Amino acid sequence: MNKLSGISEVPNFLVIQDHLRRGPLHRYPIVISINRDKGTVMRWLCFSKGKRRTLLKYLFGKIIWDELSNFERTVFFTLQEVTEDFTIYLSLKAMILGTNRRDLRKRLENGHFLGFWFVSRQQYLSIKGSIDFFLIREELHPRRTTKYSGYTKHYKDKGSLRPHVETFVPETDGLIDDVTDKLKLEYLTVGKIPFFQGDRIGYPEDDQKVRNGNSLLELSKII
Repeated sequence: MNKLSGISEVPNFLVIQDHLRRGPLHRYPIVISINRDKGTVMRWLCFSKGKRRTLLKYLFGKIIWDELSNFERTVFFTLQEVTEDFTIYLSLKAMILGTNRRDLRKRLENGHFLGFWFVSRQQYLSIKGSIDFFLIREELHPRRTTKYSGYTKHYKDKGSLRPHVETFVPETDGLIDDVTDKLKLEYLTVGKIPFFQGDRIGYPEDDQKVRNGNSLLELSKII
């Protein structure tokens, strides 16, 4: 069993019986891997007084204020929110580009106008000192569904032979999101946002040079 600063991997429910007697716990799955060939799903079931969002805030707070342990790092990168939440995703990219924790914390704290959220040291220490997370690893064997061949007798039936109707998708949607992310990333890395004619607006920091060279594979060494 790994006991690591509030996050524990336990072998079964017996270990957490005392905690269950004290009151109800939230339960949510964290998918580790999916093997489609064998039809198996490996996951953790997390039991805690804190919700999934609280677990995410604790781990992200530990990244910007402290150091993740090896097990916590594994749990963190297993969470799908790491790539779905732009605050976390862009913060990790900024760290890869060389932004130190102190500057990153300051920019996140002052970046509400860009939609960033921030975990203060008091919030991080409060979660760390009062909430435990218990993870039980389990392997599932979900039923395999019957594959549909797509063959139909008539084009009005549902299937691959039905006439294809094209829908117009504006090409600018992805571009707008991409440009927005670049602006937000530049704010996290240099503390300012580029505007027209090369002018920049920032609050409330000085310029900082962005260092390139760290790859995504080296991210675990950074955090």
